[in-house]
Amino acid sequence: MNSLSVTNEQFSDILNLYYGSYFPLKHFNDEKNFKNILLKKKVNNKFFPLPIFFGINKKKYFKIKNKKIIKLFFENKYIAAIKIKNFFNIKKKFFGRKLFGLNYKKHPYYLKFSKENYIFLDFEYIKINKKNLRHKYFVPPSIFKKKLKKVSTLAGFHTRNVPHTAHQWVHKFMIKKYSKILIQPLIGQYKKGEYLDSTIIKANLLAIQMYDKKALYVPYFSYPRYGGPLESALHALVRKNYGCTHFWVGRDHAGYKKYFSKYSSQSFCFKNQNKLGIKIIVQKEPYYCHGCKKIVNKKCLKNLCKRSLKIVISGTKVRNYLRKNKDIPEIIMNKKISKILNKNSIINSLKK
Repeated sequence: MNSLSVTNEQFSDILNLYYGSYFPLKHFNDEKNFKNILLKKKVNNKFFPLPIFFGINKKKYFKIKNKKIIKLFFENKYIAAIKIKNFFNIKKKFFGRKLFGLNYKKHPYYLKFSKENYIFLDFEYIKINKKNLRHKYFVPPSIFKKKLKKVSTLAGFHTRNVPHTAHQWVHKFMIKKYSKILIQPLIGQYKKGEYLDSTIIKANLLAIQMYDKKALYVPYFSYPRYGGPLESALHALVRKNYGCTHFWVGRDHAGYKKYFSKYSSQSFCFKNQNKLGIKIIVQKEPYYCHGCKKIVNKKCLKNLCKRSLKIVISGTKVRNYLRKNKDIPEIIMNKKISKILNKNSIINSLKK
């Protein structure tokens, strides 16, 4: 019996599929489902926006191509034995265009996808070692939902950043409207320039302490695809499976640079909220108004404040302050959070 080491991303997908985070999808896509999701956004006649696949590089393929039974390992720990049904190919350009548009060739996740996926596996589990099917950053939905017996409405908030003041405006907005909020940061960063996972966790837990037990926390162990509307819809499904009744989709949710238009993720998720089975919260982005001296997300009363007084707040702006070793202004980030950050809080090279 041959062995195969799975990547951090593959292990997170194994956990999310096995424990129901990606429901209605239960298994990695075979060729038919892969194409069906790309073309119709459906799996087994149910809405599903993004392919979840198991691919391997050329070196790994030639190691196992004549094998039927394979043992899977993660960080040298045995996690499962699988039976390979078949190998299949998906046209990389087809995948790129469907997810990222005509300029897909320069997209960071497309580059990663092309490099790592020489061929794809369709397989079934023969045996699963549940003892090793765990991770410090993963909590199964069924375990988390045991905390929700007396929670009538739960609004989910996704982030891959440390919380700045606009994020905290969103948190407080949702706390006023719903029983509780779930702050669920994406843990599994790999791209240069993103925050370290440990920094994301520490900073978001600091923010949660400010909300008088109105906010819950559980990490979302996965990885960013920078897939805009389609990835946003996957995030909504995940929050539904964690017990959320509502989900906040932001201005450029799961976006990257100019690949997706402003509010396109919000519009797509709102349009498909019945298929997703979760209510999508639709609001304009919050910003700091120097005239009002506070964070707002609508035009100021009587339009007294000029556009020039508007300060856009973003994670990119925060990271620029850190790279230059400059103090982050309090209108952009709470001091309790900013004081734990420095330029070493950011990934300095691409993770393999």
